[in-house]
Amino acid sequence: MYVVFEAKGFQWATDVKSRIKLPRMDNKVGEKITFDKVLLVKNEEIMIGQPYLEGVKIEAVVIGHGRDRKIIVYKYRRRNRYRKTRGHKQQYTEIEIKDIILKKESKARKASGVKKEDKAKKESKVKKEKSPKKKELKPKKKKVVVLDKGKKQEKKETKKKTKKSTVVDKDKKTKESKKKKER
Repeated sequence: MYVVFEAKGFQWATDVKSRIKLPRMDNKVGEKITFDKVLLVKNEEIMIGQPYLEGVKIEAVVIGHGRDRKIIVYKYRRRNRYRKTRGHKQQYTEIEIKDIILKKESKARKASGVKKEDKAKKESKVKKEKSPKKKELKPKKKKVVVLDKGKKQEKKETKKKTKKSTVVDKDKKTKESKKKKER
């Protein structure tokens, strides 16, 4: 039996009698835990929750606590002589899944690929129909230029942004200022 459940902010996929390392929990070794946020159960048939299955629980036992292997965090900035090496060991709780309790009256949805595909196609058609039409792009105006030989040539109008570079010449400034003074 395959199950997907939510615990400690993560989703975990597991089988019965398997061991999982979850982030550190406050439970003692040997203590029983139940998880009720079950997302999916696969037995002879697949049951999918929306978002969770009602009446389905997972029983587990805490096997032990520990620290995972060391994770090295290395920070580096080029050309700055900046190098820092740090590391930490993440704490975890190891649990063993003992049993998955199913209630026959649980509200579960049987998954069938054909029905899902049909629904997805219908939804996509509805979305396509409701989407507003895009504005048609108008072609750029063409400018006709007459050359010396009498041939016509078409050019597209383009707006070019050019930077005006100003070169300051000290001699010109002084000449202009003298002319202004003379007037």
